[in-house]
Amino acid sequence: MKKFIMKLMLLFVILFAVDRVAGFILGNWISRVTTSVLGKDNYICDHCNDDVLIFGSSRAEYHYNAKMLEDSLGLPAYNCGASGDGVIMSYGRLMMIQKRHHPKVIIAEITPTFDLGINDNHKYLRLLKSHYDREGISEIFDKVDSLEKYKMMSYLYRYNSNVMHNPLRLLKPETFSKNAIGVNGYIAMDKEFDSMKISEREEKEIETDSVKIYYLKRFAEKASETSQLLFVVSPIWYGRDISASDPFLVAKEIADDKGIPFLDFTNDPKYVHNNAYFKDGSHLNARGADEFTRDLIRELKNRGIMN
Repeated sequence: MKKFIMKLMLLFVILFAVDRVAGFILGNWISRVTTSVLGKDNYICDHCNDDVLIFGSSRAEYHYNAKMLEDSLGLPAYNCGASGDGVIMSYGRLMMIQKRHHPKVIIAEITPTFDLGINDNHKYLRLLKSHYDREGISEIFDKVDSLEKYKMMSYLYRYNSNVMHNPLRLLKPETFSKNAIGVNGYIAMDKEFDSMKISEREEKEIETDSVKIYYLKRFAEKASETSQLLFVVSPIWYGRDISASDPFLVAKEIADDKGIPFLDFTNDPKYVHNNAYFKDGSHLNARGADEFTRDLIRELKNRGIMN
């Protein structure tokens, strides 16, 4: 029995050592990736010093032409949007950015599914895992799931979702670029409208998620400390039934409480049911994104947010 316990302890020591060594190697490797989603994440968390930042889901990534914003406003701009992103991940990234830089303007695209409603919040932690040891990040994991801290004791667990990145790209080191994905983080969807992706749509009341609401408030507070923050809802093909319950009500209440402008383009007649500007019911194509960005720039200037 004693020998068995000794062997078991030795096995745990070996596994611990392998986990730490392999985790250290993977962590160092991933932090040097300059391309793809990982490259964009590294740029945002460690190198971004742009003065106009956009946060949000794919609707942010596809709808806000950051280079157009940069050229029109005369300030460096970057699109931090990511497919499937929500306010939980955005808050973590904002904390890391603010450790070294305070942007002048922050635009947060509000999407009920990712920023307000109930769903599995674990998915918003995926790109924060490799930053777990940074100040404030572990608290996000605890808030989402108190058991996550035990999983994060394994360094391999922190990086296992990123090991498929092609290591051959690191043989030819590149500098971190604003163009790791798209141009200034913005992805132009050069596609025509796909009517097959349009279906009957019934607006349902959003059951709000207390964790998301907590981080939307925290995001609003932290962003407003040093930056001009705006909540924006970009156009949707369907428009929005104003007779139904307002899915953005909680976000509007937060904005009103903290004096944050809330710009809602969902029922702008220029876009509603205008196939020329969309690739599907929820996402603008490149032409629509350029037109929306022009409208947003005009709105920013009219409000005196930017000269």
